[in-house]
Amino acid sequence: MDVHVEKIIPSTSAGDCIVLSSEGEVIVDVFTEPSIERIVGAGTWIEGSKGYGRLLSIARVDDMLLATGNGGQIYVRREKDWRLLTDTILFDPEAHARLSRTAPPTTDPGFLQWLMDSRGQRPRNISLHDVAGHNTDSVYVCGIDGTTPVLFFWDGTALNELKVHLEETALTGIYIENEDSVWICGREGVLLHGSSARGFTPVSLRRQLNLFHMVRPYRGSLVLPSSVRPGGLFEVDKTSSDLRRFTPRMPELQGDYIFHSDASNDVLWVVGQKDIFRFDGSGWERIESPDF
Repeated sequence: MDVHVEKIIPSTSAGDCIVLSSEGEVIVDVFTEPSIERIVGAGTWIEGSKGYGRLLSIARVDDMLLATGNGGQIYVRREKDWRLLTDTILFDPEAHARLSRTAPPTTDPGFLQWLMDSRGQRPRNISLHDVAGHNTDSVYVCGIDGTTPVLFFWDGTALNELKVHLEETALTGIYIENEDSVWICGREGVLLHGSSARGFTPVSLRRQLNLFHMVRPYRGSLVLPSSVRPGGLFEVDKTSSDLRRFTPRMPELQGDYIFHSDASNDVLWVVGQKDIFRFDGSGWERIESPDF
């Protein structure tokens, strides 16, 4: 099976590495006894797809796996059985198609009016970029609805939409420090801090429009890889909210951008379009890969 990798859960003490494809294929226990599972209904072109779109993220929360993506897809896996966690925000492709059939030709003078009038009738089409959980009854999911940022909280029984005091951006990454301290990054240089209980507020950073892909802890700071505006690896002091480029600076990239960072055993790993770097606290090491 040809698996197009979308996201990886690195190997941890909780188990082996897990790989997710955008079409809903999941490879479990990659380095020991690999097996391929299928999230039925997910994807765009694969057999069995229901038209919801690509999957974008996967996370391990205690004894369950969660996968999210376009079209408001949220799947949960327990004992190798994948199912929808909830369909409350699931995109309805049939309702979208029915509404589209009422549209006049784009050359019709009434097309723009139809476009405005139909806006309130369109089914929500939410893209969920990341998912993370403190436990199985405390899970956060973030993304975008059109141009509006969205944030949801699963309390074990229901999905609750949380207030985000931002008009236009996409939320892209979640890091749960503890039950009362959750960090969420996004496009346009966004960083939120809070919890479901006390709400979320934007952290006042130095004015930049970075496209942050994820937020991770490293040696007491928060590390955020950004691909554009400007691109590079940044760190934030949690107490002062000081945003600065990570020091020492990364070596010159072979590709155009980076999009991933994570830390394990006090070592920071950074992945880009054509680059893999390892930082051990004193210096950077480039990891050569024949696939780049």
